[in-house]
Amino acid sequence: MAEVFLFSPPVSTARVIENTESKSSEESGELTEFLGEVESSCRKMTGSNETYEMMVLHAALVPLCIISKLDIESFSTDLDNLDETNRTEFFPKYCPQLHDSLSCLEPVTAELRKCLDPEEVEVLDVIVNMLPEGLNLACKDNGQIFFMDDSSKCLDKFAGYVKKCAAKVSKTTEAVDLSNYGPKQCNELAEVRECFEQKTAGCKGPRLTDIFDLFYRPILKATPCKSH
Repeated sequence: MAEVFLFSPPVSTARVIENTESKSSEESGELTEFLGEVESSCRKMTGSNETYEMMVLHAALVPLCIISKLDIESFSTDLDNLDETNRTEFFPKYCPQLHDSLSCLEPVTAELRKCLDPEEVEVLDVIVNMLPEGLNLACKDNGQIFFMDDSSKCLDKFAGYVKKCAAKVSKTTEAVDLSNYGPKQCNELAEVRECFEQKTAGCKGPRLTDIFDLFYRPILKATPCKSH
C-alpha cells in the first residue's frame, strides 16, 4: 500500500481507509478472476466441477492445517524479537515446524494439477519446488544469510542483476516448453547463471547465487538440460 503523508489526522485516516479498501477491492477482483479461470480450466480438463470444488475445500482447510503444525502466536512474537543473540534457538525451533507446514499445500496442488495442461504443470512444479529450497536456505546455519555483513546492500542489487542476466534468454527460447529444451536453450540457461555469478562475485554479503538458485534449480530440474 502506498504511503500517505497528510497533516490532518481525520483526513489522513479517511485517505488510508479509502486506499486500503481500494487495494482490497482490487485484490479481491483479481482473486475472483483467477478462481474463475481455474474453475473453467478444471471443467475443461476433467469434464466436471468436482476437482475444482475439492481444490477449494482443501484450500479452505490450509490455515487450520498450518495452525496444527506451527505455533503461529509464538512464532510471530519470536520473529519480532529475532536477532544475533537468539537465532541459534529460533531457527532450530521453527524450521522443522515450517517444513512440516508445507505438507498442508499438497492436497491443493494435487487437485490443481488435474486442471492444468502439461506446460502449466511444469510451472507449478517449479513454484512448489522453490518452497522447501527457500526454507532450507533461510534455515541454513541458523539463518546466517540474514545476519551477514552488507546483506542489505547486496540484496538491493539482486533484482537488477536478475533482469540483466535474464536478457540472455532469447525470444525463441521463451516460446519453448521447459520439457522440450534442447542444446540451444540449455546453453542460454547456463549463460544466465554464469552471468549472475560473475556480477555477484564481489558481493561481501550473502551469496546471491544461493538465492538465485532457488529459482534456477527448479527450472533446470524441469528441463532435459542435465543430459546435454
